Formats: sequence, structure tokens, C-alpha cells
Amino acid sequence: MPKLWSDTIVEHRSAVRDAILDATGRLVHRDGLTGLTMTALAEASGVGRATLYKYVPDVAAALTAWQEREIGRHLQRLRTIAQESPPESRLSDMLLAYARLRRHRHGDDDDDALHGTIRLAPAESELTALVQEIIDDDTRAGTTRTDLSPQELAAYAVGAIGAAAALPDTTAVSRLATLVVATIRQDAEE
Repeated sequence: MPKLWSDTIVEHRSAVRDAILDATGRLVHRDGLTGLTMTALAEASGVGRATLYKYVPDVAAALTAWQEREIGRHLQRLRTIAQESPPESRLSDMLLAYARLRRHRHGDDDDDALHGTIRLAPAESELTALVQEIIDDDTRAGTTRTDLSPQELAAYAVGAIGAAAALPDTTAVSRLATLVVATIRQDAEE
């Protein structure tokens, strides 16, 4: 098969998959998790049901694929924030962005279905490593406490920011992120 044909097929499959996952996200935001059906997904994505079933066999698979893509995008966004923020605000900028992501909901029925600990564990592990890198840098700069290891501080930060999911508004989310950063820098400021 010529490379051009191969590239075209790969691009087409990627476009169809993206359309399905984009539609999944729109429908979840509009109707919640329990409102998502394969019929609605086929219609919203602009593909026939037979095509839809080639890409995702059921609603659960569509949700899983959509969530994996979204988590990947969120992690990339957090990495970008960490890279582009000035050193003195990297930790606070990244943790505030993460707190806002944790608070985001897709309807009343998504508490554990999308944001449960088991589903987020692999991403949180990657996030903890990123936070630890920032804390390592801050420790070398003398801006973080030293009575706990960077690994412990990173685990604390990610775990504590997880509480943002239960907060009532963005102001509370900001206060939580500020508290977590202040706790990490506690001894360094004294």
C-alpha cells in the first residue's frame, strides 16, 4: 500500500475517532453520564452506528477512551504550565491549575464514574512525579521545607489538591491551592 494511501487511512481513522470522542464529551456535558447512548453518540459524531461500533463497542468504552484522551490533555496542560511559569510561581501555578481541573464536573452522576481514585491513579502517579520535580528544584533553591522529602511533599500536594473536587466554588479552590503551597514552603519561610 503506498505511503500516501496509508497516511490518508490513518488520518481518516484518527479524525473519526476524534469526532466520536468529541461527541462523547459534548453529550456527557449536556446530558450527564447516564444520558449517553450509542444512538445519540452516533448522531452527534456524524457516523453511522456500524462505524461507531468499529471504534467503540459500547458506552463504557467511549467514556474510557474520551477520559483517557482528556487526562492526557490535562497532563500536557499541567506540564506546559510548569515549563512556562517563572520558577518562583511554578508550584503554585501548576497546583492551582490542577485544583481547577479536579473541581470540574460533568453532571451530578460522575462522582466516581469518571473521577474515582482507581480511574485517576495512573495519571495521579505521573502528576506526582511532575510535582516532585518542581519541589526538587524548589528545595535546591531553598524555598521549600526540608523536614519532609520532596517525594512526601509531592504526594501530600496531589492528595490535598484532590479535595478541590468537593469545594463549592473557584474562590475556595484558590484558597486550597494557596494553603497547600504555603504548607510546602512553611519552614523555608521561617
